[in-house]
Amino acid sequence: MNDNITGGGGAAAAQTLHSSRRSAPPKQVGALSRQRRQLYWPFIAPALVAYLAFFFGPALASIWISFQSWRGSGDQMQFVGTRNYVRLWNDTAFMTAFGNSMKILVICGVAIFALAFIISAVLREMKFRRGLQALLFLPYIISPIAIGVGLGLLLDPNGLFNTGLRGIGLSSLAKAWLSPDRLFATILVGTVWVTAGFYVMLLMASADRIPGYFYEDSQLAGANKFQQWWYVTLPLSWDVIAISAVLWVINSLKIFEFVYAFTGTTDAPPEQARTVPIYQFVMTMGGRNPAYQMGYGCAMGVAMVALIVLLVVLVRRVMRREAVTY
Repeated sequence: MNDNITGGGGAAAAQTLHSSRRSAPPKQVGALSRQRRQLYWPFIAPALVAYLAFFFGPALASIWISFQSWRGSGDQMQFVGTRNYVRLWNDTAFMTAFGNSMKILVICGVAIFALAFIISAVLREMKFRRGLQALLFLPYIISPIAIGVGLGLLLDPNGLFNTGLRGIGLSSLAKAWLSPDRLFATILVGTVWVTAGFYVMLLMASADRIPGYFYEDSQLAGANKFQQWWYVTLPLSWDVIAISAVLWVINSLKIFEFVYAFTGTTDAPPEQARTVPIYQFVMTMGGRNPAYQMGYGCAMGVAMVALIVLLVVLVRRVMRREAVTY
């Protein structure tokens, strides 16, 4: 009897407690949300101020300066409208630099991703792939200036590469790799060598997360290595490939240090080896006799940012696929 009463009272108490617990979370959640809203701006304000001061503000200032004729601090700005932008299309040196940047984007991009696909597929089956990945990634983490200077010394007409070729009786293959007619082609090869390891790492990391039973099922179905890559690795790594393509578009149009150091000149690199960032540097504060054409340099920067945004949007649209989950 007492047990029944106690049990009934216990059930009623449990139900009351359960009801109070069900009604408590909304109040707690509401209080927590208010606290979060109160802490939001104190936490976000310092980062927002820094972003506006050091990124957004200078970006807006560059747009304004691009419509001016200005030699820099201490000089009076003169409004010239769109004259700096019109000048871009009539400047053969800029068009050469722009063409070089686009060659790096397209030619090096195709070579890098082709090598990344092939190397990642081969490394997946190798025993010591972690060590090989590290070796491939090593050039990317070394300073571009150090890599550029080192390659410039290596490929000098009397450098180690040509000396080695002559030493093994292949003097006919020793070339003036840094001559004007071969300089930019050598830069393209060097860019591929320096950068490919980074994209190999991205693709390998993406492939490693694919469950092994997908490959086991494809093997049981009779798929060869290429078919496994085409029907398993590629679709399940597509999101990483799309992000890698966007990263390459952005990074390829900003290449500066490697090319500048590779040419090994005390002055600005020769015109046939310049990219847009290098030519922008030359026309503002670079070289022995800087041009100090800040308005023209800002016009180049604004034009290239607009191009990068356009290309990124285009790449994202072209590579858009439905997400594959597993």
